[in-house]
Amino acid sequence: MYRKLIFDVASHLERFREMESDSHLSSEQPGEGSPEYLEHSIWPFLIAMAVGVAMAGLFFLLKGFLWPAALLLMLSFAAVFGGFLYSDTRNWRSAVSKSLGKIPAGGVLGPFPVDISLTVQLIILTEILLFGGAFAMYFAIRVQFPFWPPTGTPILDDTIAKIQTLVLISSSILVEWSIWQLKRGHEKAFKSGLVGTTILGAIFPILQFGFEWPRLILGNILTPASGFFGATFFLLTGIHGAHVVAGVIAYIYTDLRAFMGQYSAKNYGFAEASSTYWHFVHIIWLLLFALLWQGGRLLG
Repeated sequence: MYRKLIFDVASHLERFREMESDSHLSSEQPGEGSPEYLEHSIWPFLIAMAVGVAMAGLFFLLKGFLWPAALLLMLSFAAVFGGFLYSDTRNWRSAVSKSLGKIPAGGVLGPFPVDISLTVQLIILTEILLFGGAFAMYFAIRVQFPFWPPTGTPILDDTIAKIQTLVLISSSILVEWSIWQLKRGHEKAFKSGLVGTTILGAIFPILQFGFEWPRLILGNILTPASGFFGATFFLLTGIHGAHVVAGVIAYIYTDLRAFMGQYSAKNYGFAEASSTYWHFVHIIWLLLFALLWQGGRLLG
């Protein structure tokens, strides 16, 4: 198994070298066509690791544990993100101009020098590590109590959470339908489904940060200071909500590219990659809904 994994990674690296050399050759021959994509960067990995460290620092800060260390952990994320902005923003104008151009009628994009399936797998792997650590923290705290939620914890009203669940399920179904339409060559239906997915996705954080959190905090029903359950509730739902916002931003970008004619029955890799990330976010929400809302109701 490990030998096969090492062989696969080596094969992908070799393909990257070949594609990079091809991109250099094509850049020396203007007019032939394909946009350049140079996405070889370690920054996504560093940022993902820094987010995990910052979340640990945030948890310590909320609970009043080792606050100097907590601040240092959170500042480490700011340092990494600042380094990314400094090194990367210089290339944004060129990247945007190349990625938002309309494909000529009958044209297709050239080969993408990074295997999009591998890229998505690496992203999902980092997300599994992040959420795996968060869930491990939740269960490590949970096993310290004879009953969970702890005595005195309110049973949360799950009305808004049920609506959010319905929204995510509907958006996942809709995006799969839209990509299926694109593969059949129905670009108009694809665009409609993509916009619908974006709208449904945007409803989720509006419900969470605009209604659910204010209702709990301002009504003094549950706050981050309401014991371990309150701290873990807002930490887990906050991390997930941030990922939903990131997914909505990704879909807005995907929508722009769709209406600029950059997707077709032969070119749908980025749209499908976005949907894979969205399904992952959906699965994480189902786990949160079961643990934080339904679990408490069953025990209550």
